[in-house]
Amino acid sequence: MTERKWAPLVPELICTNLEVSVGFYRDILGFDVLYQREEDRFAYLQRGRAQLMLQEGFEGWITGPMERPFGRGINLEIEIRDIHA
Repeated sequence: MTERKWAPLVPELICTNLEVSVGFYRDILGFDVLYQREEDRFAYLQRGRAQLMLQEGFEGWITGPMERPFGRGINLEIEIRDIHA
């Protein structure tokens, strides 16, 4: 498991399905789940020094319809050592 050292700036991404989103970041991109609150539909993930939070359907921050394509207006770059791994 990755060392728990909270980054000074962490993006929080709203998703429509926390389980699917966590599975993508964990199983496909290799992130570790550092913290998860099922009752709040929230997860905090890390890979190397990159950290992000996922929140399912938090209405308070939605500035537009939750429809595809998601992620409009944001660019996230995550540095990794070995793309092939």
